[in-house]
Amino acid sequence: MANEYGNDFVVLTDEDGREIEFEVLGSVDCDGITYVGLIEQFDDPQAQLDSDGRMIVLKAIEDDNGEELLVTIDDEELASVLPAFEEALGEEYDIGEE
Repeated sequence: MANEYGNDFVVLTDEDGREIEFEVLGSVDCDGITYVGLIEQFDDPQAQLDSDGRMIVLKAIEDDNGEELLVTIDDEELASVLPAFEEALGEEYDIGEE
């Protein structure tokens, strides 16, 4: 999902109402569903270095108003889409389960 001018970023709101900025690493389509891989961004460079660097995978769905929403997925669904992310992004990033 990166474009020729730089990477894409999204701001998501967590369950506590806190806004968190993520970099979009990429997306994959599996069985007609789009999944997006994100990594949290930090204002403090040391916080970025201290983070675990885990990619978060969310499912993109469209709501009744045509707005795109990103929703969480369970471990089973994550395991089924990780191979697609490994294929799509594996050369740029170290992707896999711990």
